Amino acid sequence: MSVFKQYQSVFANWDKEIFKNIHHDDFLFIRETELLTLDEHVKVIDNAVKTTDFAEQQNRNMVLIHANEYVEEYRWRDNDDIVTVVFLLKNGKTWRQIANRVPAAESLSVL
Repeated sequence: MSVFKQYQSVFANWDKEIFKNIHHDDFLFIRETELLTLDEHVKVIDNAVKTTDFAEQQNRNMVLIHANEYVEEYRWRDNDDIVTVVFLLKNGKTWRQIANRVPAAESLSVL
């Protein structure tokens, strides 16, 4: 199963441990000027899933742009922003993740 499908599956039926297992042990998430470890990232996403409609929004809005055995790129619209996330894969798991948020009005293509 592709990593994209694994994310869709876990967001459809939230399980913190399965979400963690999709990620490589050396996982790091880079967002603007933040750097999160695997445990920090899992905690943030677990909180978002439990306190908001994050999981439903991910499955409804997230579009797979490109995928191969080394990288996956997803994009979605979040209110007035276009969010792009690139996942570098290692051994079939997310090893590095970087996210970018651009105002839709400044984007070359709007979802």
